[in-house]
Amino acid sequence: MRFLPALMILLLLSNPILLPKIISTEQVDTDEIIIAIIDTGVDYNHPALGGGIGPDKIIIGGYDFIDNDDDPMDELGHGTHIAGIITNISPNSKILAYRVVDYTGLVKSSDVIDAMELAVSNGADVINISLGSLSESEELRKSIKQISNSGVIIVAAVGNSGPIFGSIGDPGKYEDVISVGSHYNSTSNSTLAIIQIDAIKEELLALPLVDSVLPNDILHAELEFVNYARSIDLDGIDLTGKIAVAKRRGAEPSEVVYFSTKEENVAKKGAIGLIVINTVPGIIKGRLMHPNIPVGYSPSIPTLLITQEDGDKLIKQIYDSQTFVKLDFNPKNLTNFVSIFSSRGPVSSFYMKPDLVSFGEQINSTWLGNSYKIQNGTSFSAPYVTATVALLLNHHGELNHSQILGIISPSATPLKNLYGVYWPSTLQGSGSLNIDKALHNPISIIPSHLSFNLAETQSVNTQIITIQSLVSDTLEISISDIQTDNSVDMTFNSSTIILEGRQSKVIEVQSRLINSIEESFTDEFRLTFMINQSNIELFIPVLIYYNTVSLSIDKKSNLVNLQGIDNYDQILLQIYNTDTGVIDREIFASGEEIQLNLSPGNYWIDAIVSHSDNNFSYGGIEYYVDFPAVISIPESNSTNLSILISFICLFCGISLLFLNKKP
Repeated sequence: MRFLPALMILLLLSNPILLPKIISTEQVDTDEIIIAIIDTGVDYNHPALGGGIGPDKIIIGGYDFIDNDDDPMDELGHGTHIAGIITNISPNSKILAYRVVDYTGLVKSSDVIDAMELAVSNGADVINISLGSLSESEELRKSIKQISNSGVIIVAAVGNSGPIFGSIGDPGKYEDVISVGSHYNSTSNSTLAIIQIDAIKEELLALPLVDSVLPNDILHAELEFVNYARSIDLDGIDLTGKIAVAKRRGAEPSEVVYFSTKEENVAKKGAIGLIVINTVPGIIKGRLMHPNIPVGYSPSIPTLLITQEDGDKLIKQIYDSQTFVKLDFNPKNLTNFVSIFSSRGPVSSFYMKPDLVSFGEQINSTWLGNSYKIQNGTSFSAPYVTATVALLLNHHGELNHSQILGIISPSATPLKNLYGVYWPSTLQGSGSLNIDKALHNPISIIPSHLSFNLAETQSVNTQIITIQSLVSDTLEISISDIQTDNSVDMTFNSSTIILEGRQSKVIEVQSRLINSIEESFTDEFRLTFMINQSNIELFIPVLIYYNTVSLSIDKKSNLVNLQGIDNYDQILLQIYNTDTGVIDREIFASGEEIQLNLSPGNYWIDAIVSHSDNNFSYGGIEYYVDFPAVISIPESNSTNLSILISFICLFCGISLLFLNKKP
């Protein structure tokens, strides 16, 4: 996935680029589903893509926003790879190709906006955007909301900034797109290892360091934490038969402790393996051999690198109890793992991102020069979903964003680890795309997930689910929950519903807090929908945000009242207008009056409260600002009203004259 540089977006907002005058907005005449690929263009001469461009071809048209002409030929290969995936899954769809990526890989958000608008005018039903930015563009967000509201489905890749949490960029984090992450396919991957921790039923992905010894057999041994694995850290420690766990780098910012030094030190103490914990968010591809290694050094034990967050889990477990792990350096099946590079949520406590995941590893598809190439990235996960959307539109007819997501997302296969524990929705969304199940799914569940913000003074939250039948048959649907936490009581007003031919019904789902909240945390489980006639089982994630902070807003003054917290440094409010798509962020210092200036509309407000000890508290509230009441004036009083208004205006004018009169 390619990212729009922040500098390009900033320059763009201050220097908007006009839409090229030679763009044609003529409607493309075809009965097939039309998919727009906004990317590097497409090599339409590739035999697998129809060998040409025109109304009778697979690629029916497009535009080049870089050279400002109507020839969207790809010169980088990225868009061609995406087109091949789409064509393979949905061969009857037609493709519009738009080139917005320049020769260096840079993109302007204005070109993306213009390409989307042109795609809509050219009749696109679905838009694939495998591009993104970690910087925000309000204009892009507004444009996507408008296009989505018009009925065009937009699918976007979440990005390749994983495994950092909260790393999904624009437009993948928008509520109005179907956001797609990546998971591994069935191909084994020698660049990965799996750490299995039986005691806490966890599986962690690890990256073996370049030049590391890689055994064929699974290692099973006790862990021991050795700080930075310096000589001073290992005094008096016997690591015979153990796997050492060490932090990356040194105790001081200026201290350099090479991976090779750590590996050699613990090996001399008898360790049979080394797990290095990254000390900053994310992960790198480290190596043992480097120009500064001592003469005669040679790697002797397996050495792995894991993320900071996973390292914290390991250290806590080591301190809590004696911990044994299994290290598998040759995993044969990784399909249940989200790709380590796939960007993670969350982006808000009110909606889930990503929406789902699909294959994004070792994807073989069309490339430049009539060739094929294997690629990795969420860019190549998104077109699997895009093509599935096209199949659903062809099967069911016109559907909007919520309806499509309500089919695809509940049909996904939730991914679990070896111990049967679901991976968090921040990694996988609803799960892995299941094309066959989506095509046979006879209902749409809206919304496709639920998010509840609970606090001790906001202990009850009720939400509505609409279940819509897509078929003429009578359907009986049983509803149950798979709950793992005892802090909340979840109820719904009906556990069985009957849908008579294309009927829709609404159910209420209520969450009630039953335990006190000591600190903010998130839990999740799933609602299950069993369609009894076909034995199709659907799932929607339910996210529970347990907040230590409660928010309330005075309707008259728009003053925000915080409860559940006494002292804090500052509070960040993220205010999302669900009607316009606009996001505002406001920061208030401790003791400062928190007053919001909100126009009429519906808002999702997330609160992040920072404390002096670097800890955070969280809260969230949905808030609606009414439109001003329209006063109806009886016709008989209209004359008197006109006289009154005239008198007021006259009085104001006289007052102004007096105020401006010099003494």
